[in-house]
Amino acid sequence: QIASVEVKEGPFDVTQFGSLGGAINVVTKDPSKGVHGEVSATLGSYDYRKVGATLEAGNDAVQALVGYSRETSGQYKDGDGKTMAEQADSAITAGQRYSAAHKNDDAYERENFWTKIVGNIGDSQKLTLSYFGDRADNVLYARYPMDALMDDTDMFKAKYQFFGLGRYSDELSIEAYHSKVKHDMGTDFRAGATSPSATMVSLVDATIKGVRAENTASVAEADVTVGIDLSTRNWNGTKGTRVNPYAQVQIPDADTDNLGIYAKAVRTFGALDVSAGLRYDDTSVDADQALMAAAKDRDYDNVSANLLGRYHYSANGNLFVGAGQSVRVPDARELYFKDMGNTNLNETINREIDAGVEHTFGNLHVKGTLFFSDIKDYVYAYKVAGSTTSFANIDARIVGGDVSADYALNKEWSIESGVAYQRGSKKDTNQLDSLATLPQTDKDLADIPPLKGRVALVFNDERHYAEAEWIAARHQTYDENNGEQAIGGYGILNLKYGTDFDNGFSLSAGINNFFDRTYAVSNSYIGLTTISEGAQPLILNEPGRNFYATLAYRF
Repeated sequence: QIASVEVKEGPFDVTQFGSLGGAINVVTKDPSKGVHGEVSATLGSYDYRKVGATLEAGNDAVQALVGYSRETSGQYKDGDGKTMAEQADSAITAGQRYSAAHKNDDAYERENFWTKIVGNIGDSQKLTLSYFGDRADNVLYARYPMDALMDDTDMFKAKYQFFGLGRYSDELSIEAYHSKVKHDMGTDFRAGATSPSATMVSLVDATIKGVRAENTASVAEADVTVGIDLSTRNWNGTKGTRVNPYAQVQIPDADTDNLGIYAKAVRTFGALDVSAGLRYDDTSVDADQALMAAAKDRDYDNVSANLLGRYHYSANGNLFVGAGQSVRVPDARELYFKDMGNTNLNETINREIDAGVEHTFGNLHVKGTLFFSDIKDYVYAYKVAGSTTSFANIDARIVGGDVSADYALNKEWSIESGVAYQRGSKKDTNQLDSLATLPQTDKDLADIPPLKGRVALVFNDERHYAEAEWIAARHQTYDENNGEQAIGGYGILNLKYGTDFDNGFSLSAGINNFFDRTYAVSNSYIGLTTISEGAQPLILNEPGRNFYATLAYRF
């Protein structure tokens, strides 16, 4: 159901609340006219199974689609042949290991269903209604001492668009959405759950709902967009029912209410394209103090802004430079999570400069970008003492860049390549050292990806597609004071092939991690854990060599 994924780098999107260093927009497919459909089946390593079907139909006035898929998978094995449960055995306590009855359980089972209806009301109005549902059960979380007994998601969205209303409105859209997640974690599959009284559970519900109105128009040779959005995000961790500590309140039914007003404009001056954006946010975070006395309410008022210029110095190349400020307020987990939250957290402010160049040399296309990010009051998880952790505001900086180069060998063959690097550091370790009993001397910022590169040889003649892809990464910098551990570099080879037959059938297949390498990509920053915050988190290896094949029929 995904048509495309738009990735916007840097603090240059004022339309989204809390867009600190970039924005990702997932665009779903619109149904088409006529009657069309697809059925598919996928088989893969580790007993992976998936079946799916989509049906769409429509005329000039109304188009609709519905879809369904179901998938299950056993536990994958890493390059050393160890399952997820076997990897966990070496790192967590005896009671947290998987019990004999569940040691070989499937990794998960999951169902998706979705629908989208588009109604064209004359030539100047359009109504779009969409829904997506996800039902995941018995999901093994080997890195944590709990697993997801249930993980249910429902996403509703309605959008009404008016076109050509007049001189000051090329398009006016009004959008409403409501998403909810029910996430029940428990120790039912672990060795320590020897009786109901020895079984822990953590029940958390999360919802977000909102409305947005946005108008675009051409004003004084500029494309201008103005908008207003209102949203409420709720986290409710008050429903634990079995045994300490998770019968206690985890997050005290907290609402984050936001009112945002924004404007952006784009104008061309000869060879120069200029864009600018401005946003104001009024945010309040309100928690139920009857459930957690220390959960005081917070209010935040913030301004985000940016300016970006792109100069086309020739028909084949351009360079750009931009600066911006973006803001993210602390979420309910960071403020209120039991025994870890900090109700005195300030909002995080990112001030960033981006610059880059893009040029085409015949069959070669090259793009390079550099950025410098100065972050004030970054919300950071740290070890206080022993297994006790908390959140604090620190000042930090991240610098980095990336280069991509694509070369067309001929009409069918091409080479794709890219490399990216970032380095994050704390400006002053004394900010944490003064709060923690344990020394805080490591200046490395946690959760920073290593130097990573990709090169791929691609064949595509519109009927056959083949790709050989090599992905490699160096060892990762890590914050030893706050749970991160050393991870070595790696290199893996992935192969894929696909073909379309003349009768509506298509086949695609691939091998990931062809050389069966043992490698990991996460080095266990304590801020990424959700249950056992203070424990030394397990480094879980990625899957070893694995195969997949999909047969599909379209009509």
